[in-house]
Amino acid sequence: MSAAPSEPEKYSIDEMMNRLKQSSAGNPEEGELVTRADGSQAVRVRKRKRRSSQPHKKDAERIRRARAVQIAAALILVLLAALTIGVGIIYANSGPFRNSLVTKIGESTGAKAELHQFRMNPKTANANYLILEWPQGSLLKTMNFRGLNAEIFPSSFLGKSMTGEEVTAIESKIALQYPQPGQPRRAGPAAGSSLPVNFGRYRTRLMDVTLGSGPSTISLSKAEGSYTASNIKGRPQLSVSKGELGIPNWPKLRLDRALVEFRGEEADIISFRMLHEKDNRGSFQLSGTLSPYKPEQVASLAATLELFPLSGLIGPALGGLIEGEVDTEPADTSNFLSFQPTANSLAKLDVTVAASPGSAIRMHGFPFLNAISEALGDDKWFVSPVFESHSQVHLIREGGAVTLRDVRLESKSRMAMKGEISLTTKNTLSGTLEVGLSETILLASRHQRLISMFGPATEGFCWITLQLGGQANAPTDDFKALFDAAKTGAGPSAPAGTPASTFEELTRPK
Repeated sequence: MSAAPSEPEKYSIDEMMNRLKQSSAGNPEEGELVTRADGSQAVRVRKRKRRSSQPHKKDAERIRRARAVQIAAALILVLLAALTIGVGIIYANSGPFRNSLVTKIGESTGAKAELHQFRMNPKTANANYLILEWPQGSLLKTMNFRGLNAEIFPSSFLGKSMTGEEVTAIESKIALQYPQPGQPRRAGPAAGSSLPVNFGRYRTRLMDVTLGSGPSTISLSKAEGSYTASNIKGRPQLSVSKGELGIPNWPKLRLDRALVEFRGEEADIISFRMLHEKDNRGSFQLSGTLSPYKPEQVASLAATLELFPLSGLIGPALGGLIEGEVDTEPADTSNFLSFQPTANSLAKLDVTVAASPGSAIRMHGFPFLNAISEALGDDKWFVSPVFESHSQVHLIREGGAVTLRDVRLESKSRMAMKGEISLTTKNTLSGTLEVGLSETILLASRHQRLISMFGPATEGFCWITLQLGGQANAPTDDFKALFDAAKTGAGPSAPAGTPASTFEELTRPK
């Protein structure tokens, strides 16, 4: 490459040095001539920074800044929420909030309410005691709850309503009363369209319930209860399990389970299943509709028995004379429990029962049974006869009085009974009982006087009519009087030479 025309073709050393000095001084960015300590010279060039464009770094920086803003906002919200919750908890545990809640409970239940040692936290509301009391016009009288724990929704802290999933109580004592017509049913005004205190379910681990007062009090103790505000049908529902039943002048019973639906002022008893005091196999079940606010209307509940011990219906006194496991038999005018929802009403149980399949009805304790057993060669079967087939009784219990009507007991080819047995509230027995012996067994006894006591054979048996009396623990009958009055030679074809006997000889132990 040739040099420019204006420049000389050759340079001396001095000219070259001067040219370099001028070039360095004219453009400082290209370099600067410096003299080192040893006297040599060099051109020092300033380093240049790289200025290339990098978009991804700008995006990353923008994202970092956005996240920092979000984190800051979240922290502020958390702090505000914590502050709000803290203020809410402080307010919820204050006296004004508690007084407002008591008012809301009264509006929701219609009762005068007392709340003791109430406290709230973000998840639950708790109270040591809640006491509710209703006027005389209500079916409810008082409710005392101990150890309350409620699972609440966060909106409950706002104070407008108290809502949540469930309320549980360690112990509940509920007193019911017979509503007094014309008396108020609520202690204060009712709430609006929505209840200010509303939970999905109320449950208690230990529940005692009483109905009425004084000697006529009906009680249920040591039960578990659950009340659902709205079931699948949209109705309030009460479920009760276990517990001991106490009904004046009735045998002791146990509650197995009960299910009740409420429909306005009426209650539909879907099932009320009871057990014998000591037997878990059989069941006594009631169902029907109750109208507690209509005292003039007789309530009638359908009664169903299955493998249920008779002593649980007729009581231990009469149950010591006749026992067995029974089922209800279809009947158009029977199988019900009726009563009026008033304090002086006596419940009437009317059922037609028969020996359960695989079971039997047994009778014992009457003097005539021992006498017949001795007369028939000390046959122990007749001391406590067992009636498996064709055994049916129409049982009526009203208060403490029990009547067994249309008694029909039969053991084929041996013995049969029919008639009526009654027991008063003072355990006094009465009734008329027709006793039948198989004609073959009777003639084989060879006791002429015994044979003469029975009439001619009908329906495969020879019959005698006995009058019952005495007390349940010491029953009597007129078999001895009939035996003493019997004449020898009478009766159905007494064999020749049959010896006559006195009653003492007939019943003398061998």
